[in-house]
Amino acid sequence: MSTIMRTLRNLRKIGIKEYAHQIQNIGDTKAGTYIATDRYGNKYYENQEQELPLRTRWVDYKQQEYDP
Repeated sequence: MSTIMRTLRNLRKIGIKEYAHQIQNIGDTKAGTYIATDRYGNKYYENQEQELPLRTRWVDYKQQEYDP
């Protein structure tokens, strides 16, 4: 769980629409640099400056549930 100050800072950086998307899908708010998109449409991000240790990279999955 993130702190209130970190959550408010990320809300200001990413905007209300992306904030709602992140809360719905990953349960946390993160702001960072877009790195790449893989062939499945998943987006990779990184933030070396303000994230907690070992939580500097994350993935925004194109589909939240994979059903082959």
